[in-house]
Amino acid sequence: MKKLLLTLLLSALPAQALAAGCDCGSINAMITMAKMETIQTVNLNTTAEATAIRSEILLAAQSIIGTIKTESATIVRAIISLKESNAAMIKGQATAGEATRTEDLYGKAAQPTGLCGATSLGAGVQLGAQASRQVHQAMRSKQLEYSNKADARPVEYLGRVLDEGHPSEQEMVDSLFPLENTITDEQLSQAHESIKSLANPRPLPVVTEAQKETPSGQTYTAARKIHEGRLAVAMDVLNSHVATHAPTLPDDVTAWAKSQWQEAGGSGTPPGLVNGKISEAGLFKLLSQMRLGNPNWFNQVTTATEAGLLREMVMMQAMQLELTRKNNELLDRMSFITALDYLTRMDGTTGRELNDLYARMVGAQQ
Repeated sequence: MKKLLLTLLLSALPAQALAAGCDCGSINAMITMAKMETIQTVNLNTTAEATAIRSEILLAAQSIIGTIKTESATIVRAIISLKESNAAMIKGQATAGEATRTEDLYGKAAQPTGLCGATSLGAGVQLGAQASRQVHQAMRSKQLEYSNKADARPVEYLGRVLDEGHPSEQEMVDSLFPLENTITDEQLSQAHESIKSLANPRPLPVVTEAQKETPSGQTYTAARKIHEGRLAVAMDVLNSHVATHAPTLPDDVTAWAKSQWQEAGGSGTPPGLVNGKISEAGLFKLLSQMRLGNPNWFNQVTTATEAGLLREMVMMQAMQLELTRKNNELLDRMSFITALDYLTRMDGTTGRELNDLYARMVGAQQ
């Protein structure tokens, strides 16, 4: 019995200790302390590993960032260099394109000094002017001969105008006002015929010597001479216009015009040149287009040497003098025709009135 009681007491004592707890050395305290130590150990290990990991991550990040910064700077520099290269290339292409276009149109030789380098030009212009005067004189002689046919009748002149071989309206315009300022040999003949038809389509009949002896024949002859004289002045102005556009300049000037146009970069036929020939008016058109129509000329004048500017000024002055002379000649002819027109109107009004006054005065006296 005693042994059984002792056994029960020994077995109940740990259960009470576990139920009541213990301030130190108890199993619960030991377990708690063990847990805390384990947690602290784990935390310490975790913290150390985390710190190490973070350090490695930071170092790796710094390395990556540094690499990225370096590479980014390199990329930025490359981009900037590429932009500058592209800008330079684009600018170069634009400059080259502009130079190419200018080269194609006008060439490197399109310089003021190159436009007046022909020593034979002046002599050629003089020969052309002489040929122009000969054309003018030949047209004048033929036209006077045409209006002084003794046996011709008005119906014969009308037949000539209505003939199929007579220049058409378009041919008249093209021969009198050529688009290229130079007419062909055929157009020169058409212009001659056009002037005869436009200015004097029905020439007045010519009286015989016997008819001139009569008072009425003498009156008619005098009136006809005045009429023909006034008509000749107007036709002479038209002839001068045609002769200026006639292909009268010699081959030397034509060759010079072609070479200068090619040196200026021009392609095709030079202005004013028609069928390998050029007129005085065509020459002035060419000289004008090689300057006014050449954008290089404006830049070259500002950068030309003193000798080049002097040569260009001499050429321009010569052109201006010749054009002034021609304009003065034209103005003189126009003034003369205007005066004749005024005299004709006076003859048709005051002349008749004076004749009537004279008849009444003579009749009153008789």
